[in-house]
Order: sequence, then C-alpha cells, then structure tokens
Amino acid sequence: MELEDNLDSSRDGLEQKIEQMEIKYYRAKEEKAKMIEELNLTSDVSTNYESD
Repeated sequence: MELEDNLDSSRDGLEQKIEQMEIKYYRAKEEKAKMIEELNLTSDVSTNYESD
C-alpha cells in the first residue's frame, strides 16, 4: 500500500511538472510571436530612413 502511495504521489508530481513545462512553453511561444511582430513593425522596408 505504501509503495502505491509513493507511486501515486510521484506520478502527481511528474504530472504537475509536465503541466508547468507546458505553461512555460506556451508563454515562451507567445513571447516569441510578440517579439517577431514587434520586429516586423520596426523593420518596415518601405520606410526611408535616409535624410536628404
């Protein structure tokens, strides 16, 4: 019985760790998309930065 309890708690801990990693991955993915969008907005090739 004690072995089963240890396996259950270890499985719960593993599931919690996986969930935390999935959340971290999602946040990183969203941040990357946001950064790419910002870079695309700031690197508009149609803008002429040269002064005459």
